Amino acid sequence: MEILEKLKILAASAKYDVSCSSSGSNRKNTPGGIGNGEAAGICHSWGADGRCISLLKILMTNSCIYDCKYCINRATNDIPRATFTPRELADLTINFYKRNYIEGLFLSSGIIKSPDYTMEQIYKTVFILRKEYNFNGYIHTKSIPGSSQQLIDKVGRLVDRMSVNIELPSEESLKLLAPQKEKSEILKPMEYISTSILNSKQEHSRYSDKFSPSRSVYSTNYWSNP
Repeated sequence: MEILEKLKILAASAKYDVSCSSSGSNRKNTPGGIGNGEAAGICHSWGADGRCISLLKILMTNSCIYDCKYCINRATNDIPRATFTPRELADLTINFYKRNYIEGLFLSSGIIKSPDYTMEQIYKTVFILRKEYNFNGYIHTKSIPGSSQQLIDKVGRLVDRMSVNIELPSEESLKLLAPQKEKSEILKPMEYISTSILNSKQEHSRYSDKFSPSRSVYSTNYWSNP
């Protein structure tokens, strides 16, 4: 599958994932006008100083081993599927950045093979960007429910922000609509990320070594279920 086709599929799948940003604009340029609100996967967030930041909002994959009834990317939904390799996604981010389309990346994913495998793919992507390409732009990633604290820590040391989706308000509703998930898989990463941020602030380390130095968020996802 061509990179552009993957981009179209995975940018469309990512629009339901909460990222503290605006997205979904469908405004084309007009004769004599400036700008275009239709670029696939481009959304906006805001820095601490109020500055608007353009982000590539994308999924690593929309394939998923889970069959959550509220999620458009659930295993039994008949939709086009695509998966980026870490190298493809890192190269796409850099190419968009060099063309001044974006200033950063928002990266989430469906669950492929296992939570740890998926989180490892996210880590590899961010590692390529930070360590090989020396990309110092803004990066926000999701913590994959059920992934290990070691992987969460490795990613958190490279990104500016991590977030965890509070997908349903109670264990009963989670079991009803997402029976393959456990409430503890959501709560444990939240606690670990919060503790790691507090510990990092007390360490006097370099900015690049701090754990998720921007304010991390815990958000409720509003998924489409066509």
